[in-house]
Amino acid sequence: MTLQKAMRIRAELKKEISNLNELIHDYPHQISFENRIPEPEELRAKREEKSLSLDGMNYEDVIKRMFTITDIILELNIAIEKANREGHNLLFKEASIKSKISLLDYQINSERIIKPEVERLDYDYDHMDEKGNFKRVKVTTYNYAMLTDETFGMSLIEYKKKLNKELEEVRDELSAFNASRKIDYELPEGIL
Repeated sequence: MTLQKAMRIRAELKKEISNLNELIHDYPHQISFENRIPEPEELRAKREEKSLSLDGMNYEDVIKRMFTITDIILELNIAIEKANREGHNLLFKEASIKSKISLLDYQINSERIIKPEVERLDYDYDHMDEKGNFKRVKVTTYNYAMLTDETFGMSLIEYKKKLNKELEEVRDELSAFNASRKIDYELPEGIL
């Protein structure tokens, strides 16, 4: 049975319990004849009146039906909760992946704010070799920014692609789950 059908059945059963409760609330438990012995016809008429107040059922049958329906509602609650837990786990997984992607977007955008500017420094100095001769040396050094798409950023972008693929798989799984939300419960015959 589908989850929606189970929830609808549960609502109907709760409504029936409420109706049975109202019947019992106004039920006359004792038949009174004001300190006299009733005639058989009078007694039969009072009993029929009591029976009519419970829609033709006797008191014990109403109580048994209420207990049976309550047990079924509890079993349905367990089955519905189990199905919902599966769906909630998928929703939590989806939210977790979205959170990671959001953080990655922030990091990738922060990287792109830092331009890969190159700082160039030229050094000009005298160097003495092993023989004691001096030689003029010119050295140029380059300092690159640490965070560039060429170094750290590309791995972030690849990781984001991987997470997007995982998110798509979880969403497919979630939509398949929502389409086929079945619960593992069969309603007993003659309850509704």
